[in-house]
Amino acid sequence: MKPWIVLGSSILITAAAAILLPSLHMLDSGTATVRETQAAISPQQRVRLTDDNLVDTLKELPLTTPIARVSWEHSVLTLDVKLSKEETAPLEIYQNMAELVAFSFYGTTNVQQLLLRVVTQDKWSGERHLLLASDIRRNEWTNEALEQLRSREGAELPEQLKSRFRITVTPMWQKRFDGVYID
Repeated sequence: MKPWIVLGSSILITAAAAILLPSLHMLDSGTATVRETQAAISPQQRVRLTDDNLVDTLKELPLTTPIARVSWEHSVLTLDVKLSKEETAPLEIYQNMAELVAFSFYGTTNVQQLLLRVVTQDKWSGERHLLLASDIRRNEWTNEALEQLRSREGAELPEQLKSRFRITVTPMWQKRFDGVYID
C-alpha cells in the first residue's frame, strides 16, 4: 500500500472517532435518563418477606393505626390492627386496609394470603375485642377492588368488596360505628 493511503485512512478513522464518540456518550446519557425516570415511576422494589425482615418491613408502612400483633407462617401474613383512638372512622380503617393489601400483594413476592383483624382494647380491663376480620387472597383480589377500597367516600362498603375481601364485622363494630355495615 502506498504511504499516503495509510496516512489518509488513519486521519479519516481518527476524525470519525472524534465525531462519533460524543454522539455515543449522548446516546448513553439519554438511556440513563430513561432508566432514572423508570426507576422514579415504577414502584419500590418488592421484598421477599421472612421472619428476619418482617418487623422492619412492616414498620415502614404509612399506617395511621398501629399493628398490635403480627404472624408470618407458610406465606400467610396475619395482622391485628389496633384502634387506639375513639374518633377513628371506618374510612381511616379502609385506608389502612388498602395500604396493607397493597404492601402484601404489590410490595412482596411471597405473601399469598392476608388475614387482617381490626381490634380494640378495653381501657379498664385490657381485654381485646374483635371489630372486623378480613381474609384476602392474592389470586382472588383485583387492582380495581383495591382502588375501590382506597377511594371510599362513604362508610358503607359495596357487597362486591365485602365478598372480595371476605369481610366480617362483629356487633361491636356495628355498635361503635352506628350500624355501618349491617349484613
